Amino acid sequence: MDKVAFHFSIADITAHYLDVTLSFTPPNTDPILLTMPAWIPGSYLIRNFAKHVVAISAKDSLGELEIYAHDKHSWQLKHNAKPVTVSYRVYAYDLSVRACYINDEVAVLNPAACCLAVTGLTERPHQLVVAKVQGKPDWHCATGLKRAQGTELLGFGEYLADNYLQLIDSPLLLGKLTMTSFDLEGVRHYQVYAGAVLADLDRVKRDLAPVCAQQIALFGALPADLTEYWFLNWVVDNGYGGLEHHNSTLLLLSRYDLPNPQQPDELSDDYQNYLALCSHEYFHTWWVKRAKPASFLQYQLQAEQYTSQLWLYEGFTSYYDDLALVRAGITDASQYLNTLAKTISRVSRAPSNSRQSLADSSFSAWTKFYQQDENAINAVVSYYAKGSLVALCLDAELRASGLSLDALMQQCWHAFGVSGLGSEEQDFWQQLMLYSQNPGLTEKVRRWVEHPEVLPLGESLQNLGVKLDWRGAHSPQDLSGKAQSGAPRAFGALYQSNNEGLQITAVAEGSAASAAGLMAGDLLIAVAGLKANDKNFQAMLSRHPLGAHLELHLFRQQRLLKLQLEICEAPQVVAMLEVDNDTVASAWLKQASLLKTTPETLPEMTSAL
Repeated sequence: MDKVAFHFSIADITAHYLDVTLSFTPPNTDPILLTMPAWIPGSYLIRNFAKHVVAISAKDSLGELEIYAHDKHSWQLKHNAKPVTVSYRVYAYDLSVRACYINDEVAVLNPAACCLAVTGLTERPHQLVVAKVQGKPDWHCATGLKRAQGTELLGFGEYLADNYLQLIDSPLLLGKLTMTSFDLEGVRHYQVYAGAVLADLDRVKRDLAPVCAQQIALFGALPADLTEYWFLNWVVDNGYGGLEHHNSTLLLLSRYDLPNPQQPDELSDDYQNYLALCSHEYFHTWWVKRAKPASFLQYQLQAEQYTSQLWLYEGFTSYYDDLALVRAGITDASQYLNTLAKTISRVSRAPSNSRQSLADSSFSAWTKFYQQDENAINAVVSYYAKGSLVALCLDAELRASGLSLDALMQQCWHAFGVSGLGSEEQDFWQQLMLYSQNPGLTEKVRRWVEHPEVLPLGESLQNLGVKLDWRGAHSPQDLSGKAQSGAPRAFGALYQSNNEGLQITAVAEGSAASAAGLMAGDLLIAVAGLKANDKNFQAMLSRHPLGAHLELHLFRQQRLLKLQLEICEAPQVVAMLEVDNDTVASAWLKQASLLKTTPETLPEMTSAL
């Protein structure tokens, strides 16, 4: 069978241009439709990648061919039924894990954002040749794509995909790379870094291996078709994000998220968050890339593809990402509970917690969750965060009956993933009923998902050996920890501090800020006659008695306004967690009965290549 072939060449680093050539043989004389995806699987927003194509042409052995725009992401090609070459240029300067980016230090290439699909030929084998980058002799190329014979590990050259969907599910990281690796169940796991400096990458390898082993233990084994796995780390000055792929993940992180080699025993919050991100994306190897909503079994990449199950796939993944860290011994119970408390506080303090259901948040992700505005705090619940708390509460309910969510996940993995069937909207409820034999529990959890209910977190955590208490927040950033001295005061608005004052970014309905008349977009410049900044604003709130009024001066669209903020007691929205039954909590946090694999070999770090 004739293959579809792509060739990547970085044309101009300064202008951020990638030149792509696409070669194929038309199956007949009919015009061919060439289509660029409008979105990338795993990120549910229409991104219209075709807008970055700045020039396109086509030819065959007889000369130039007619190619013209068919719609916003497609081109119609007329041809002579001879082998065709389509050449086009892509602007690549999107600093995210979802598109393409080129500068003098790194090139990040997502084929979903730069490879045209040839209608009718997407099931054919696809070839990708990546050219060496001119003027960059120390650059290499990392990707989860299969290397063709003669292409070295991290080498430029020929890569192969079984079909178009596999091609676009395989990002590439180019640059001056550093690599480490470890083996689990005979599968090599590579960690590749572009831009990492002054970081203890051997420690990352040592910490990441047992985290991955915990995820393998949960599902019982690695997916049968997994032969290698790639953590592609794009290190920048300031950034954060990740996107799952079939046998890899592309991670965007800040350089100081990586561990400090001069502090070998420190587990900073940033490093812990990075490991949790790796854990999250690795979990998706089973739970999204293989087990997935049935509607995603055949991706339709030109328009939105709806499901109400993102709470199950993203939310449950968010539950297990941090849990794997404590089970692997990277964090202790206190650190884990502090992280969990932050999630509980974020969900509980937002009015959206009781206004939007998780099913609706999942279904409307395209226009609401991925396009949040200043009113999101009141209208949009996170299927990641609250979905993870549904998993927590379900785990607690199951463990109270001698069962566990771990075992249910294995059952669902076989039903949705190993089978290749995916899950229809009703399938999880059927699996829960089959596993628990408890119709009351199934209906209870279904209510948590399909209605904007406040979750029974106190009762659930008690079943896990953990006590939940609440206190008021001393600031918008106050999400966990024991009560501080002084009675916290209510405000209820989010803001960013700058040289001019406090820029209000969101106002929670029913809050003190809302009652005072504050709006998103207001610039608060003075509090009680003093220039407003984060420090003195909180101090002013704390120094006034309950019932008093604080004079605020602000600009609203260049109009100077004066408002009165009533000093009220802060609502109890900050979660405080502590273990009060060591035996029960340990069975939950240190559960290892499913552990079937451990790291095999941990070779020494490969130096910069």
